[in-house]
Order: sequence, then C-alpha cells, then structure tokens
Amino acid sequence: MKHLHINPLRWILVLGFILCIGGCYSQTKFTGYAYILSSDEYIAIKYTRSYSGSGDEFLTKYVIFHPTKGYAWMTVTATHNKSSKTIKVGIDDTNESIFSHINDEETNYETASLAPFGFRGDVGVLGGKRVPNQLMVKFASGKFENVKVVHVLGSEKSEFENTMYFILDEKN
Repeated sequence: MKHLHINPLRWILVLGFILCIGGCYSQTKFTGYAYILSSDEYIAIKYTRSYSGSGDEFLTKYVIFHPTKGYAWMTVTATHNKSSKTIKVGIDDTNESIFSHINDEETNYETASLAPFGFRGDVGVLGGKRVPNQLMVKFASGKFENVKVVHVLGSEKSEFENTMYFILDEKN
C-alpha cells in the first residue's frame, strides 16, 4: 500500500480560501430592540445594515428579522441628501404588498457632526424617558455621508395602540 503525502501548506491555503469565501457571503447580524409602548417592553431583534451611494445621496438599509420567527420582517431605509442636509427614514414591511409602507420620518441638520441628532416626538415627551426618540440618527463616519439610525418610530403615527420603536444599537 502506497502512503499518500499531502502538503500541509496546500491544505492551509485551501482551508483559508474556503473560509474567506464563506466570510464574504455572510453578513454580520447586530442586536437591537423593538420597544412596544402598550406593554412597555423591549424585545431583542436581529438586523443587518448596508451602505451605498455617492455624490449627494447616500443610503443606509437595515433589514430587521422577526424576533421569534427569524425571517426578514421590516426594512428601515435612511436616505441622506448632503446638499439639502436632510435625512429621510422610511419603514416598510418586507411582504412588499400594496400596504407594506408603514411610516416616514425626516430630520435636518445645520452643521454635520458625529453627535446623534433628531427629535423626541410627542409620544416620547408624554411617555417619559423609557420611550425612545421618534427619530435619532448619527453619521457613520467623519465623511458625513452615510448615517446610522439609532431610534425610529416603527409603526404608523395614528396607531397609538400598537406604537413600536426600533432601537438599532449595533451590539453583536
């Protein structure tokens, strides 16, 4: 019987290549929270975040996964227009039906900085400090292009009975 000699360096290179390819196709899931006003509870959620854009318009897209079933549940899309110094955040149900759009929020800034900015909102003012801000964003870097959504109202403004906020705080 002939002994098969395998070059260990070749195996290390093959294994490294396989791990690299696997890492390229996976996306980091972060942990955030959905705050439910009616029950005053925070529920852990997982989400992914991606950036794109150039020129004057930059997008940050979040995909939020259902807290118990794990499927893609909601999308949060932040659009930053540098020339108008405006950030618009839209929340949509991922079922892509005619009624999938849930809410829009918008904020402006005078001078770009890395500090979070946005607004508290009526429910937050009335609900106390446990209630997240209606919209709170911050820039992802000193380039002041893409933004991170810190808090956003994730339900319709008229649905106070089912009011929900998303807290996207980036913990792995």
